[in-house]
Amino acid sequence: MTSAAIKRVRNHDGWVFRDEILRADASLPAGELVDVTDHQERFVACAFYNAHSHIPLRIISLDADEASDPTWLPHRIAQAIAQRARLTHTNAKRLIFSEADRLPGLIVDQYADYLVVQFRSAGMDRLREMVVESLQNLLHPQGILERSDKEFREEEGLPASTRVLSGDVPQRILIEEGSLRFLVDPHRGLKTGFYLDQRPTRTRLLALVEPDQQVLDTFSYTGSLGISAAKRGARVVCVEQQESFIELAKENAQLNGVANRIEWIAGDAFYWLTAQAESKTNFHWVVLDPPALAKQKQQMVKGRQALHHLVVHALRLLPPDGSLLLSVCTYHLLNAVEEIVRIASADVGCRLSIRDQWLQADDHPWILHVPATRYLTSWRFSTSA
Repeated sequence: MTSAAIKRVRNHDGWVFRDEILRADASLPAGELVDVTDHQERFVACAFYNAHSHIPLRIISLDADEASDPTWLPHRIAQAIAQRARLTHTNAKRLIFSEADRLPGLIVDQYADYLVVQFRSAGMDRLREMVVESLQNLLHPQGILERSDKEFREEEGLPASTRVLSGDVPQRILIEEGSLRFLVDPHRGLKTGFYLDQRPTRTRLLALVEPDQQVLDTFSYTGSLGISAAKRGARVVCVEQQESFIELAKENAQLNGVANRIEWIAGDAFYWLTAQAESKTNFHWVVLDPPALAKQKQQMVKGRQALHHLVVHALRLLPPDGSLLLSVCTYHLLNAVEEIVRIASADVGCRLSIRDQWLQADDHPWILHVPATRYLTSWRFSTSA
């Protein structure tokens, strides 16, 4: 590895990129556990190696003895699960968050008595049987579903896989989060079926929205944010492009007793916001939670333009003292968001204050030495005359 990569790894970073590797055995099978050495052949770390990936090395341990111990995997799985035990007001949580739990490429989400797993790296894919066995021994779930989607498997040279690995997993799972209840579709839903990472945003809406306020929830998916606002007595408009998600969102609204306070719009939020901004409609709150706008660094310019477009039209829908709740899950844009919003507010001619800022839910921990583990940030902006 290059000197810079060695320094980063020794400081607990979890990734080494292709152009940082000086020499490697091309015949190694994808996912092999290897020793990583410096230019003098001194041990640096143990890692999963995959020549197909633009992240060929995913660090497992800086301790050679630890990685050679066959119990390292079940031990880390148990550690990760134990750290989530304090989260007691919900039966839906992320139990394992990949590099953040020193289990690179493994995601495990719990929905009541069921687990949904993703094997995102070739190395973890080779250990799937041990992962499933450990989860069964520790949690005794009624079923385990694999949702290893094409998006991240293709990069690792692996086929997509959605299948039940043990027990039985229903088409709908009922989960609870404080006073809220939601139905989750683990087989076809986005991510593993639900936005677990937006728990802090739902909490804030439940605390801050006032009865009879007008709330717009764009990119609403299965409605968890809009339903949180409606639970407070707000009148809510939810905009979602996919009809199947709207149908499930309507079930969730009914489940929470707020169906009569939500209007559902099937449409592309980008175009819908533009049309509404021209109609001079006002909302006390506009919630923007778009999908990733730039999945690669090369897409940053387009991502900035897309976010600017959304914010400009959202601000045009707000009265003085209105609130824009913006969530950005685009890692490459996170450090530019406040600049983008500042430029957009200048274009609209309004003055903004930042009232609050927060990260993804704490069962998705941000590890300082692994920058990509901070992938979601939310802001609450208020307008003023």
